[in-house]
Amino acid sequence: MDETVKKVRRYDIDWLRVILFGLLIPFHVAIGVYWNLYGENVNPDLDSLNEDERWEIAEDGNDYTTDSVNLPSMLLHWMHQWRLAGLFMISGMGTAFAFRKRPWKTFLMERVKRLLVPMFFGAWTMGFIGSVLTENGNLTMWDFLIGIIWRSLVFWVPFIGKLIALGHLWFLWNLFQYSLFLIPIFSIVRNNPDGKMIRFIRSFFTMPKGIGIFFLLPLVLVLIEIIFKPWVQGYIGVGYEWFWFFGFFAFGYMCIIAKDNYYKFIESQRILVTVLTAMWTIAFVWIRLEQHKSGIPYIDGGWLENKIIHNKMTIFACIIHSFHAWFWCLTIFSWSACLLNKPSKNLTYMNQAVYPFYIVHMPLTFAGLIFAGNLGLNGISAVILATIFVGLTCWIFFECVKRTKITRFLFGIKELENEPILDER
Repeated sequence: MDETVKKVRRYDIDWLRVILFGLLIPFHVAIGVYWNLYGENVNPDLDSLNEDERWEIAEDGNDYTTDSVNLPSMLLHWMHQWRLAGLFMISGMGTAFAFRKRPWKTFLMERVKRLLVPMFFGAWTMGFIGSVLTENGNLTMWDFLIGIIWRSLVFWVPFIGKLIALGHLWFLWNLFQYSLFLIPIFSIVRNNPDGKMIRFIRSFFTMPKGIGIFFLLPLVLVLIEIIFKPWVQGYIGVGYEWFWFFGFFAFGYMCIIAKDNYYKFIESQRILVTVLTAMWTIAFVWIRLEQHKSGIPYIDGGWLENKIIHNKMTIFACIIHSFHAWFWCLTIFSWSACLLNKPSKNLTYMNQAVYPFYIVHMPLTFAGLIFAGNLGLNGISAVILATIFVGLTCWIFFECVKRTKITRFLFGIKELENEPILDER
């Protein structure tokens, strides 16, 4: 690497990574209360659900498809549309930084250590602990050993395997696949810094009137939905979502490859992006209410069950869903670049805590909801208490596992000297 290259630390990307992963805790707590996602043994607020809702929400194949349009459910659906998309963009950005300085074999080995090791270890251990909590403790150590074998085997079953074996850890598996499949592109870009691929990527950020960013990139997401969404609902990274999140991951990579073209765009177009995002949010609320009235899952997909492949409303839904998510990503990235690109003594500490918090938070979410229920809490009070409980217990867990090399390895904790995200310009 040229010693004259200037290194610019991108604090904003680190901050966003911490914030978006942090939102996972209140989100998963809230859907356990308002959507009965984890079943009656865990939900402290069953009295607010009628018998049909208890059955429909807990047993539906896509647990994020509750038909409720009350304020908590609408907020949860709104957050769910862009939070994961933003995280995959951040992952694509981090991958762009990481691959610049490493041979592809070294990069791949680091992906295995940072993604697959904590994924399988977390699935074997946290998956079992979560089952103990949701099954009222009626599991033994023998069940734990059988579970390791069973999860390891069922994981390889196409489409449904990772849903059963990984649970909330599916994000790590998708991220590994995306990194693996794009290695040839990464190599071409790195080895040809002035080549056609680089020029093609940067062209999206330099087109007149922002047409590349405002229209062409989200249009790719729309086409993915149009092609795949009629056949199967998206749920924890499978169905159309596998391809959709792949798009966000690739776009995050493109943003960093574009360098100054990307940063200049989000800085100069921040207000316009924010206004357009507000307009797409109104459209999202409208299509969500139409879904509620018609009973057709316009946002979630799988319309073949309703004997629909495509009609005017499904096309509208694909456009609104993708543009809404894309513009929210642009909004949070543009404002974070403005407000969060600042150093902090706590940032490295919190960045190291992301993976341990993510891996262990799910069984602690079950425990927090059970604890809130035992205190007689429900609704927002149960969400607040359980969120505080999960945050504190995750922090205690992180303080324990960060102290040894083996636990750091098992939970994907990076060494301090490798932590800063650098933009080499």
